[in-house]
Parts: sequence; structure tokens; C-alpha cells
Amino acid sequence: MPDEIHKALLESLLGCLAFLEHSDSDTVDPDSAMRALENAAYPLLNLSDADRASLVTMFEQMATEETDAGWREFIRLQPRGLGLVPADDSDIGAIG
Repeated sequence: MPDEIHKALLESLLGCLAFLEHSDSDTVDPDSAMRALENAAYPLLNLSDADRASLVTMFEQMATEETDAGWREFIRLQPRGLGLVPADDSDIGAIG
């Protein structure tokens, strides 16, 4: 799949994740938001180790290129939040 398609899919995923994580309970039922987040993560967790590592690299690259500090931090935290890296992995998050 061409890199532009990967980038567009990742940006779409990030937009959905941000909406679900930052919406108040009047906008999105918290249980429904959690179910949607789990549904988003599940196919990613079934990727091969190499593909998960590639996806984590894509998140890292996107975060590095982001100029908005808040959005950069949100992107940086997503591999851990999606379960793509262990919660205690100290290597992730060393993005500038």
C-alpha cells in the first residue's frame, strides 16, 4: 500500500481516537467510547511483530513532524494506548 494511503489511514485513526478520548459523556457514552477504542485496537494487535513495529515507527515519525505540541504528545502516546508496545517500554516516547 502506498505511503500516502498509510499516512491518510493513520491520520483518520488518530482523529477518531482523539474524538473518542476527548468527548464528554454528553457527546459519547463512555462505555460506547471504550468499546470503539477496543475495536480500533483489536485488528492492530493481530498484526505481526514486524508490522506492529512498522506502525509504531509511523506514529513516531508523524509525531516528530507535528508542530502542535499537544497533538504531537497525543500521537506519541497512541502506540502505548493501543497496546502496540508494553506499558513499561521505556524506549517509546523518546520522540523529540
